[in-house]
Amino acid sequence: MKTVRIVLGAILLLGGLYIIVGEYLSGTSADATINAQTSVLRAPIEGTAEFSVRNIGARVAPEETVARIVDSRFDDARLIDLERSRSNLEADLTRLKAQAAAVEEARKILQAQAQSYQDGRVRQLFSRIAEAQAALNSAEAKFREAESALDRTRELSGRGVQTAITLDRAKAQYDVAQQEIASTRERVTYLSAELSSAQNGVFIGDSYNDAPFSIQRIREFDLKLSEIKADAVNAERRLKLTTDQITAERVRVNRLTSADLSAENPGIVWNFLASGGEHVNRGQNLVRLVDCSAVMVTASVSERVYSDLRVGMPARFRLNGDSRIFSATITRLGGSGAASLYDTLAIGPSPEHLTRFDVALNVPELANDPELSCSVGRTGRVLFSSGPLSGIRETFSGFGL
Repeated sequence: MKTVRIVLGAILLLGGLYIIVGEYLSGTSADATINAQTSVLRAPIEGTAEFSVRNIGARVAPEETVARIVDSRFDDARLIDLERSRSNLEADLTRLKAQAAAVEEARKILQAQAQSYQDGRVRQLFSRIAEAQAALNSAEAKFREAESALDRTRELSGRGVQTAITLDRAKAQYDVAQQEIASTRERVTYLSAELSSAQNGVFIGDSYNDAPFSIQRIREFDLKLSEIKADAVNAERRLKLTTDQITAERVRVNRLTSADLSAENPGIVWNFLASGGEHVNRGQNLVRLVDCSAVMVTASVSERVYSDLRVGMPARFRLNGDSRIFSATITRLGGSGAASLYDTLAIGPSPEHLTRFDVALNVPELANDPELSCSVGRTGRVLFSSGPLSGIRETFSGFGL
């Protein structure tokens, strides 16, 4: 029995030494921490900072407003000048429209006067033409009478009854009647031409111009109205341009008088670098956020293990106090003294970590686990190769232990 006990003791001792030495030689990390990239929200303008998220560790959704900067002392003199210019242009445009309406009304009155004058002149010319036509009819009647008298006088003179003087007098009356017909016809032609011109708005005569005073004033009003309309179009164009400038200036003022800061990716508030209600300067750091979409695992290993590692090699990660083992991949070999690599990470390296060799790993299953998606700061161990206890761990893991 004593021999059996000695043998069993030796077996247990050798087994323990095998496990200890095997686990040591299997390649594990001295420490491993869930880490993530951080980002800092900076003030884009000068003003008073107001935070909508007030607790460290609070989760932030993408595009959620984290802070707001308000600058109540921004110089808006440019916007005031533009608005004053717009008011002046609106007043000018109103004045021009009123002037155009007044000119239009005066033009309508003159147009009515001109139309009345034209209608009266046309009626007058119709009467004169009728009078001239009656004179022409009378002249034609006198001509026929003079022609008949001339014929009788010639006949009687041929018989010797009438004297030569009587015949000459009859010829003279005939010629006068003929000329009177021609003169009256020319008068009718002249009056007809004057009527045609008057119907077209052009009045001809010996004692007046081609247009009455009312029509001349209408032409002046038309010219004035054209000038007013051109000025109104110019004022409308300038008003539209000024309105567009005001819109752009308001956008600029709104952008410079207030600014909302939000996170691009889901994350958590890691630290506040300014206080609510504090006056901050442009570019000043306000809040540091942890990017939960960029979770990684950072670990340190001995030089012996580090020399066997390569980027892209598989590994396994196990959290302390958790039996689950997650598949990992080496993404960075930082080497020794990798303090600068942690400037943008949430968890910095410990002094012991900096004496060893830095390794960064990607663990996709962490991001897919709701409980571990942003569990920055939790620690565990990384196994780079299988050890004596790996089979035992996998067996217990299969039973949920």
